[in-house]
Amino acid sequence: MTNDWDGRRYDEVNGLQRWVADQALATLALDGAERVLDVGCGDGHVTAELAVRVPRGSVLGVDPSPRMLEVAAGRVRPDVPNLAFAAGSAETLTYDAEFDVVVSFNALHWVADLGLALQRIRAALRPGGTAYLQLVCEGERPSVEDVTYAVTRREPYAAWLGDVPPAYHHRHPVEIAALARAAGLEVVDERVDDLAWDFGSAEDVRAWLSVGFADWLRPLPEELRPRLVVQAADDYAAIVGSQGVVRFLQLRDRFVAI
Repeated sequence: MTNDWDGRRYDEVNGLQRWVADQALATLALDGAERVLDVGCGDGHVTAELAVRVPRGSVLGVDPSPRMLEVAAGRVRPDVPNLAFAAGSAETLTYDAEFDVVVSFNALHWVADLGLALQRIRAALRPGGTAYLQLVCEGERPSVEDVTYAVTRREPYAAWLGDVPPAYHHRHPVEIAALARAAGLEVVDERVDDLAWDFGSAEDVRAWLSVGFADWLRPLPEELRPRLVVQAADDYAAIVGSQGVVRFLQLRDRFVAI
């Protein structure tokens, strides 16, 4: 498994991610002088918006995907001198008490060892610093990732993907809170919203899945990937009752470093 998403294609289809990140940005309490770390910054769109919010501070975005960072680097301009990007994953952060705020918008549900990631996030924060973490959590309704995983277990796809583990890790909020406490992060605010995003058409949903699941489906022969995506999208539409809508449970947590 790799983490090298196609940043340019992602920039074309990530309206959903920007929508949920914008909702979270509206809740951030910033005075403009903080040093901020954005974990799993992706194409850097939201990271650049954060830099505008802290004109007397700075923002560093980290992501494991070279192609994402290639797009993100294009957002560094002379009029945004407090913005920078670096390669890195949540589980391998090496910062030591360097940031006032850590944010992560819908990246941590792709992380296999969330406990380790939260430890590294805590280590990056100064004592009393704040972490705003947003991720998709587990619920009773099957997610689009659950449905896609089930399709990978069918033939003809199972011949290539039967031993490939899920790329995602949806956890219950109680489990996430326990891992955070063990890492030295105290929950001070938590909410779970059942959200829906209308892509507008089945074709747009398939385009989004093709980008987001590209690395996960990489072992599959290229000619079979569109077929699997169509099957997953159709199966998921039968669950949510719409060809163009994706629904998910959005967990938003605010932690303080203790």
